[in-house]
Amino acid sequence: MYRRIQQRQSGQKGILLPVCVVCGETPPKGIAGGILVSRCFICTRCEKEIVRSRVGDSRYSEIKEGLKRIWGYVKP
Repeated sequence: MYRRIQQRQSGQKGILLPVCVVCGETPPKGIAGGILVSRCFICTRCEKEIVRSRVGDSRYSEIKEGLKRIWGYVKP
């Protein structure tokens, strides 16, 4: 999942920035701020949350729904 951003100040026509499937945000480092899984981007912050989360955690359901988008079970 990427979104196209126009940058007029730098003279570039457009650049492609990754959008995390879990939190929906673009990391400051761009593509270097996360990983690609089946052509979907997961930011480093969410990656760490996935590893640390437990079934009863408050963000568990949100993380689970974001991961479902990777395999096409839920539309964005």
